[in-house]
Amino acid sequence: MSTVPEMAREQEKLVATMHLAEGGLFHGVPARRRTGLGSIFAALDGLVVIASGLLAYMLRQVLGNAIGFHPINPALHLKLFGFLLIYAGLTVVCNASQDLYSEAVMHSAQGARMRIVRAFIFSSLLAIMVIFVAGETSVPRRTFAVTALISLIAAITLRYLLQLQNMKRIERGMGTRHVLIVGAGDIARAFHRYLSEHRYLGKEVCGLIDDEQHNAPLWLGGSQELPRILKEHFIDEIYFTPGTDRDLIMNVALQARQDRIAVSVVPDLYGGLALGAELSRIGNVPVLQLNHQPIPAAGLFFKRLMDIVIAGTVSLLSSPLMLLAALAIKLDSAGPVIYSSWRVGRKGRKFRCYKFRTMIADADARKDELRHLNERNGATFKISNDPRITHVGRLLRKFSIDEFPQLFNVLKGDMSMVGPRPHPEDDYDQYQLEDLRRLAVLPGITGLWQVSARSDPSFETNVMLDLEYINNWSLLMDVKILFKTVPEVFKGSGR
Repeated sequence: MSTVPEMAREQEKLVATMHLAEGGLFHGVPARRRTGLGSIFAALDGLVVIASGLLAYMLRQVLGNAIGFHPINPALHLKLFGFLLIYAGLTVVCNASQDLYSEAVMHSAQGARMRIVRAFIFSSLLAIMVIFVAGETSVPRRTFAVTALISLIAAITLRYLLQLQNMKRIERGMGTRHVLIVGAGDIARAFHRYLSEHRYLGKEVCGLIDDEQHNAPLWLGGSQELPRILKEHFIDEIYFTPGTDRDLIMNVALQARQDRIAVSVVPDLYGGLALGAELSRIGNVPVLQLNHQPIPAAGLFFKRLMDIVIAGTVSLLSSPLMLLAALAIKLDSAGPVIYSSWRVGRKGRKFRCYKFRTMIADADARKDELRHLNERNGATFKISNDPRITHVGRLLRKFSIDEFPQLFNVLKGDMSMVGPRPHPEDDYDQYQLEDLRRLAVLPGITGLWQVSARSDPSFETNVMLDLEYINNWSLLMDVKILFKTVPEVFKGSGR
């Protein structure tokens, strides 16, 4: 039993917590040790990838001659196994970024299915980059394709079997947590309904307690009867709902702490706006995320990784072409080979953007006198037959070769391979307030506008497509835009 001073200290802690995080989430007992199920599944996912790779290897070695494939050279066995370890690691990291190792997601095969597919796409794209660097002789592409397919099927099957096993355990009453809901209002009833409909969570609602609504369904009693209710129903978890009296929260939380029962708060759903929202922390302060950043942190990491790999590879492969372009510019007209100008990037940050010079040396000084010829609406400037463009410059623009130096902007981190185009400062000065939303992400060498409406003169269309990209971003979308950019470049649609 706790002494009176200890009870007073507990009460002071509770009051401080409620003042800081009222409506948030807190636990009434010290942090419990994790079950380790997430770590076990991470290890299983890695082993599944390795086993799938070994199976694909065996199929090729045994059936290779029958289906027209040569067996893999024994000298490459070590490299192939090293690749499988890398692919397994990438799979675990991508799965973790999709929250696939949280208990709720692991027990829901239906909820995890799309997450598994997204993680599979991410990890496979990264593995393809590894294969591209290593070369097909080190990692046969067909073997990788079979490995990826078997891994995806095995991952989905594994979670489906886990869900079946989990539901069997719940039906037998094993592993379930007895839940008590404090409050009997609309949110309390909605929370009870949610737990009843999602039985895979393993939460069995024993009833509700409230000091006022005695006639509510599943009402078990008031706060004064809490000691009896906790023991009679073997309560494991208590959830407060919004609108619960503060004194009742204090009484219940103090009693629960003495009995080492987990205590949490169900946040206000704000008329449904918070459905599906995530609870996170800023330091030790719990916050409810009603909206999310356009691209999550894990997505930004993989996007940046893809930028570095692609920009570095294209820079190396195109270096002879860039040398020829530089020589042609030097012979064609006076002035520097590289044209650099200040552009406005993410969050309004200014940076030096590099291009091959395609205009006469004093082109910027003559821009104002040509503004009456501008063919674009809004905050952009473009003239089809711009008199400032040199002969070589027109050819470089036609095939977008003038943009190649921006690969170094990508490597520096000022730009991305895909994103809204960066505008010069004088164009940025003409932005309307709503146009600033396109600066939420890094600018790109190519983007949705370039591959779908490049000839459209409307700045509004440009902004609309940029916002569509930002709001619906995915790594797969970036890959699709990059693939669509290639034929646009070879068509010579640049101006």
